[in-house]
Amino acid sequence: MAGVLPRVRSTAITIVGTVAIAVVCQRVLHANATIAAIALMLGVLVAGAYTKLAEAVLASIVATLCLDYFFVPPIGSITIAAPQGWIVLTVFLAVSLFASHLAARLREQRDELIARQREAEKLHALSRAMLLSSGENIRRLIVNKCIELFGFSEVVLYETTGAQFYRSASETAISEDKLRKVALYGSVEQDEAKRTTVLPVILGNKNFGSLGFREVLLPEASLQALGNTVAVGLAQAQVQEAGSRAEAVRKSEELKSVMLDALAHELKTPLTAIAAAADMLMEGSGLGDAQRKELIGVIQQETEGLKRLVGEAMHLAKIDAKRVKLAAEPVQVGELVDAAIESLGERAASHGIKIQVLGDLPLVVADRELMVQALKQLIDNAIKYSPSRSMVTVTASESDGLVSISVRDQGQGLTELEQGRVFEKFYRGRYDHSAVQGTGMGLAIAKEISEAHGGSLKVESQFGHGSRFTITLHAAGEQAEVEEQHA
Repeated sequence: MAGVLPRVRSTAITIVGTVAIAVVCQRVLHANATIAAIALMLGVLVAGAYTKLAEAVLASIVATLCLDYFFVPPIGSITIAAPQGWIVLTVFLAVSLFASHLAARLREQRDELIARQREAEKLHALSRAMLLSSGENIRRLIVNKCIELFGFSEVVLYETTGAQFYRSASETAISEDKLRKVALYGSVEQDEAKRTTVLPVILGNKNFGSLGFREVLLPEASLQALGNTVAVGLAQAQVQEAGSRAEAVRKSEELKSVMLDALAHELKTPLTAIAAAADMLMEGSGLGDAQRKELIGVIQQETEGLKRLVGEAMHLAKIDAKRVKLAAEPVQVGELVDAAIESLGERAASHGIKIQVLGDLPLVVADRELMVQALKQLIDNAIKYSPSRSMVTVTASESDGLVSISVRDQGQGLTELEQGRVFEKFYRGRYDHSAVQGTGMGLAIAKEISEAHGGSLKVESQFGHGSRFTITLHAAGEQAEVEEQHA
């Protein structure tokens, strides 16, 4: 019924419009038969351009009858008195039918071009969306964009690699067996009764899978174009995934190589010192009590350094494996700073450490052990890169529910390039391994611990004027509000 009413409306407008042209030519313009024929022919062309062929033919017949009734003698009658009238009407009818046919053909070609343009725009939009997406998102994006752009009621994408189905809804009327069959044999299957189409997703000689949809029946050329476009998207996703896997393997191997190199270099010095002290103790001859105590102290000191090195490596391994679990509790910032400085022991003896922590700072919710470890790494880093006997300043302040803990050194500072890379694992900046001891893991560990607490670690530096590293955490009350909002 919805499709009948527009046809009835257009037919009525065609008839009434044609008759109106004839009446205006006779009663208002007092035109002769020639002018009236031209006006009626124009009406037929307009009808052919904006209506279907049946309405255009009807307009031609009505125009011929109007020309006969209003302008061919005898006027006011459809009878024809002279043979000349028959010739005029026959020629007019033939020309009008031919003109209406041409107009209808032109209209159909125009509509076809418009439809192709719209389909091309939809395919371009789909291609652009896939180009800006990546990996697993491309599959979901293809399904969602097909519904959005083409008006499908249901969409199912089947990818042969991994035999995965991606659906627009949890339950669809499109059979999985049919999707597998089309993907295997590469032929389009359409069910006009159910208004379902399943097409192969092919690019060149490679079949990536199949795409099924409902409610909209596309022409064959559009189906092929849609299948090729989706195939390009899947090919892009698979290439990206292969590249990501290869990059992950490469980075993993590079990380292992760098870590082994760093650990080997850092282990060499303490192990050499321990071995030398142990050899001297084993010989025993000529050693006094003071010398023995000194050698034992060397062994203890180097052993502590080894324990610290192994601890950093274990922390980094846990962080990379996402196995860091927080035992968070409200703690005083001053307690964390004091514990971090105390844990450094004699390492801080060669520098002055100035603490500026206000007593009325709010509590922060943190894992005490991990946060002390993060602060220890920052202070230890400041000591390493500051001249001997210089001052390292630790400050803490609060603003808008955020507590900031800063560690400032008196070192050479960082360039802009180094500031962008300073938190990378094993990055050592301009200093080589012989100038400053360490593996380059400390800042990476501190950053990961800070972010695990929902905070951040930033660096501010000016080359030649030292650096300031700042951990920012939520105050205890603010942290509770943030967690409640996320819940």
